[in-house]
Amino acid sequence: MTEQQLYKKFARYYDKIYSRKDYKKECEFIEWAIGKYKTSRGNKLLDVACGTGTRALILKDKFAIVGVDVNREMLKIAREKVSDVEFRTGDMKKLDLKEKFDVIICMFSAIHYNTSYNELEQTLRNFYKNLKNGGVLIFDLLFNQENWIEGLVSVDTVVEDNLKLARISQSHLEDDIFDLNFVFLVKENEKVDFDIDHHRIGVFETDKVIQLTEKTGFKSYVFADYTEKPYEKGSGEKPVFVGIK
Repeated sequence: MTEQQLYKKFARYYDKIYSRKDYKKECEFIEWAIGKYKTSRGNKLLDVACGTGTRALILKDKFAIVGVDVNREMLKIAREKVSDVEFRTGDMKKLDLKEKFDVIICMFSAIHYNTSYNELEQTLRNFYKNLKNGGVLIFDLLFNQENWIEGLVSVDTVVEDNLKLARISQSHLEDDIFDLNFVFLVKENEKVDFDIDHHRIGVFETDKVIQLTEKTGFKSYVFADYTEKPYEKGSGEKPVFVGIK
């Protein structure tokens, strides 16, 4: 399965795999950061790499949201889940929506689909261009050099009456890229399926990302695990970036 087909085959299982993910905590942090740092007057929010639209579902009553994702299968699910939000096909690396937003979010480590610092810088410049003065950018880094654990095996399972699913992966870093292969084993309605979903993930140094964010023009702050606590290098916590234009 090629990089351009990310989740194409398995998008319908995405919400089941991440059913225990704490989207509410993420959204509470997003609202806190917006309240603390945003000085632009509007409430237009761009959700980059919006996936199946769960954050849009939580935030839609407080913001005028546009969701963008490269994956058409994800967007199909998002449109069914959140019919009153606009979703568009788009790539953060080429983002130019010809309009400006008060808030841009890129969550759940989607920023890592930039596989080099040059790509990341271009994406940050795209965010800056599409953001109003006084607007806020929020993104997180699940995979970073400080917290990396080589060889870690991850197994996600879904067990329902007519569905048994296992997704298996192992961490391996080479030239700052996590060449991630999700092995899917699926038994649904007595039919068995097997495939590999391939992702290339950039793994960055937090300090260098701070430098790039500020080079782009943002004033940046870094928090720990979607809390108001400042991020400390080596803490093992997930760094969450807030940039102000």
